Amino acid sequence: MALSCVCAPELFDAFNKPALIMGHPGHELKVLGWISAYKPRVYVLTDGSGRGLPRLHSTQELLTPLGMKTDAVFGLVSDASLYEAILTQKIPWFLAVVDRITQSLLRNCIDLVIADSMEGFNPAHDICRTLADAAITAANCKAGKQISNYAFCLTEWEHGRQERHDSSCAHFALDDRALDNKLRAAHRYTELRDEIHQALATRGQEYFRIECLKKVSEPFSAWAYSGKPQYEVCGEQRVAEGAYQSVIRYEEHMMPIIRAIQSHATASERVNPVTS
Repeated sequence: MALSCVCAPELFDAFNKPALIMGHPGHELKVLGWISAYKPRVYVLTDGSGRGLPRLHSTQELLTPLGMKTDAVFGLVSDASLYEAILTQKIPWFLAVVDRITQSLLRNCIDLVIADSMEGFNPAHDICRTLADAAITAANCKAGKQISNYAFCLTEWEHGRQERHDSSCAHFALDDRALDNKLRAAHRYTELRDEIHQALATRGQEYFRIECLKKVSEPFSAWAYSGKPQYEVCGEQRVAEGAYQSVIRYEEHMMPIIRAIQSHATASERVNPVTS
């Protein structure tokens, strides 16, 4: 068997219509074993052009042979446009994206969503998590059902990052063939060559055999790490180097958008509460 569940808070085989929501193309490599087995509908917020050319085509080439279906939310904006929308507080745009994803979840009868975690590493990842929480909340309210909500981490393999595992985690173990396929796919993803080499050098190949999905019991949770989020630290360095003009700040820029998205998603709960 290519994929076996080591432990999980619920049975994943009970889900018929899973979805994957990512901030950037390439995130699928982190959970490629689960994707290959469960074949989710895929949503991607940006085109992944943060450090150069867009890489959406590489994700498309990776997912198409696996039988994955993509959606209208697939590389909506460039990374630069997303960061500009955060800095200039284009809140109506974010709310429109929530509505677009919500409608798709309902139209496609999605019953499970896996999305990026809130890690304070990149604004696109954290916005993606908020958008996913909002769309799930709104869809659950409108449909009167419960879409299961899971997150996967993208940076816990980095040196110095603390891993957090508990009873909310579902751990999937890849067999040798599935792990080999995952590593081959990663090496073919040329736009992420440096990140992949760093990950393998830091943790080794065997580390990526286990894929962890964390059940989200409290959507819209705030960024939980102490100190500044990593994107603020990196932004300050880039401004000092003259590469950036502005720094995206958690309190100043991210929180107003996160609060607006949450309020938008929960508004229908107050107007049309679901009754049993």
